[in-house]
Amino acid sequence: MKETDVGNEIISRREMLAGAAGVALVSALAARTSAAAQAPAGPPGSGRGQVIPAGSVTFNTVITKLKEGKQIFSNTIMQPDLEAAKKACEGQDFIWIEMQHSRLTWREAEDLIRVIAQAGCIPFVRVPNANKGDIQKATDAGALGIIVPMVDTVEEARNAVLYAKWPIGSRDNPNTKPWGHRSSGGGQFTQLWGPAYQSNANNNILIMIQIENPQGVGMIDTILEEVPGIDIVMVASNDFGWQAGDRDGDESYNAREKIVRETVLKHGKILSGPSSWQNRPGYRLFQGRRSATNTGYDGTGNRIE
Repeated sequence: MKETDVGNEIISRREMLAGAAGVALVSALAARTSAAAQAPAGPPGSGRGQVIPAGSVTFNTVITKLKEGKQIFSNTIMQPDLEAAKKACEGQDFIWIEMQHSRLTWREAEDLIRVIAQAGCIPFVRVPNANKGDIQKATDAGALGIIVPMVDTVEEARNAVLYAKWPIGSRDNPNTKPWGHRSSGGGQFTQLWGPAYQSNANNNILIMIQIENPQGVGMIDTILEEVPGIDIVMVASNDFGWQAGDRDGDESYNAREKIVRETVLKHGKILSGPSSWQNRPGYRLFQGRRSATNTGYDGTGNRIE
């Protein structure tokens, strides 16, 4: 056999092998595509199943009730007692989990959030302040309300939104605005709120800021003008006076409350206060039960048990 014939035979064999490999690859891809088509649908972001459109699902019933014009009431939890938390949900719209003044751990808070959600109530968490770690722990645990105390700067209010809200997420299915800097991490949120959570968290997590001092009163209009994504503003009735040296009913106290109330309503936000203020004009969401008759504190600032 000539040398050229040998070379041609080698080339021919290589082409046959390459052709066989190509057929095998096409067959494997076809089998994989068929298997994927028959696989059960997965949650958004899993790469399987139909993507749930952002902004299309509301699982926060507080939002639904507010849209229906209802007043919203709550109980406050400061202890890790899961049975007590379950009972606290009876007849309430949301549960205020206290992480600013309590000694609860984040693991305990996560357990409380799970029990509250399973009892059909909405978990809100008051974080110690507007920092990335606390807010993202609360959202990853499944909280649908973030309460930030002592807000008196634009930066604090903006951070409350930024750390609670997802960024754009997917260009093909962008999360609802405002976009934030919440990072993608583990948590029980999908277990609690279902496969729609990933693309609908931004439109279900409510942001509440508390105005508690004269500086906050002076900044409230600027804050609401410059920070999109604030849903609720609370006049924190006890500290509202404690920080200024007066009490509810004093002329100076009432003048500051009027400024906050009128500003919040002008901007179309939800106005919040203690449940003893449920008959005051404009107030719609409350810390406390519907049956409350006092602010939770006596005239000297001591908590009423």
